[in-house]
Amino acid sequence: MTIELIIPTKEHIPAIEAFRDLFPESPNGIHGSSQLVKAESLELWLDQVEKDRYEETVQKGWVHTEQYVAVDSRTGEVVGMLNFRRALNEYLYNYAGHIGYSISSLRRREGLGSEMLRLALRDAEKFGIERVLITCTDDNLGSAGVIEKNGGVLEDKRVDPGDGELTRRYWIDMKKTAALK
Repeated sequence: MTIELIIPTKEHIPAIEAFRDLFPESPNGIHGSSQLVKAESLELWLDQVEKDRYEETVQKGWVHTEQYVAVDSRTGEVVGMLNFRRALNEYLYNYAGHIGYSISSLRRREGLGSEMLRLALRDAEKFGIERVLITCTDDNLGSAGVIEKNGGVLEDKRVDPGDGELTRRYWIDMKKTAALK
């Protein structure tokens, strides 16, 4: 299994639509997808994703980000989404971190999360980020394992006032995880 993290384009719309349809409606949407489920259309979502890449055009209250789709190189299937936030505001620092991601419900437990995060961490150096903050809910043991496998060290746990969830906060020191690149 080989996956690539790719900036989404219009050619990915059918695969993104299939990925989105695997997730039941939830108030939190699909993690790491730049509010994909709230988009009026995938074309408008792609336009906003492009704008959010730049400080000058990012949505008010957001930080500039790189939105990726994780694509299975063999099939072209979108198997995951990953959002790399290139800065931290107060909320991201406390509860959401630099990176958010999700995996297709059909492809979990295949090591995709670990590979997606490993690939994304390569961008930290390009973005000038020496320490990457990644979070997950306290009960998401799969995500905690992904983060720890990629060098994450638990700093603390905090209650997110937005949803009342206990959140684990992990740091990955890019100087110490050079072997993961």
